[in-house]
Amino acid sequence: MRARGFTAAVVVLFIIGMAQATAPLYRFTSAGNYPRATATIPLGIGKGQIVGYYSAPSQNLGYIQTGKNFISVDPRKSITSHVEGINSHGAAVGGYCPAGCNMQAGVHGFSYEDGKLTDIDYPLPSTTTTANGINDRGDIVGGYCTGTGYTSCPIGQESPAIFGFLLKKGIYTTLAFPGAQESQASAINNAGDVVGIYLINNTGPHAYLYKDGVYTTIDYPGSVYTVAYAVNTSGVVAGVYGDQSTTHGFTYSNGTFTQIDAPNSVGTAVTGINDRGDIVGLRNLSLGQDNFRGIPLSAVSTPLAAFRDS
Repeated sequence: MRARGFTAAVVVLFIIGMAQATAPLYRFTSAGNYPRATATIPLGIGKGQIVGYYSAPSQNLGYIQTGKNFISVDPRKSITSHVEGINSHGAAVGGYCPAGCNMQAGVHGFSYEDGKLTDIDYPLPSTTTTANGINDRGDIVGGYCTGTGYTSCPIGQESPAIFGFLLKKGIYTTLAFPGAQESQASAINNAGDVVGIYLINNTGPHAYLYKDGVYTTIDYPGSVYTVAYAVNTSGVVAGVYGDQSTTHGFTYSNGTFTQIDAPNSVGTAVTGINDRGDIVGLRNLSLGQDNFRGIPLSAVSTPLAAFRDS
């Protein structure tokens, strides 16, 4: 499919030999658990709000958390939903599957603000869409698929996609890492920088930054895989990477990676970062399998928040 507004000449930069830094001082705490849920998975953080999904009997449903208060986001009485990003104005985006749809091939994207839900579906012939990030201007990024089943839409258990997209002022533009078999856009900041993931030549997932029309790979040095989930207005990228034994959270800024490991955990994943530099994610108490868009989940995972001391 030809994308409107997509830059034809793309320069691809692979960053090697990047510097690594000692983690800044964070105050680690629980991000909060949805009441009576069996699991709570934070996926993004805004200005005083956290978003994600929680597990209920036979369902995973999206939520928005403000302080200690939670609201459930259940579009169209869906059988599953997830809220992935939120901007500083409280506008959130995510994906859902209504009753009767195929969870692996029939997901719709949505935006949610002041109780109002708006569907986001990439134009036909797409068969599934999910919205992953929104900036303060209302620009939205996510992923879509033109296949008819899970084997054609393999990225993400509940949000399968093979192409990324940007939705700006009502116009959809495809974002596809050059040469990749699959890619997806995870987040967009107020400068219009986009981060995401891609698979290429049977390797990955790899993380990328899309800035000023240029795709840049930002894999953590020595990692088995790297996933970028978020980017703030200062251009700090946050995500998770795996080595030969476990997973670690990370941030990346101006050529420097910072490894983030929560105390008393065997694995850490950072899934969101706000403009202040506060982060959310998961602290795993036992090793587990990847379960949701590359986020490492285990039988004992707890929601994590880390607030910068400065």
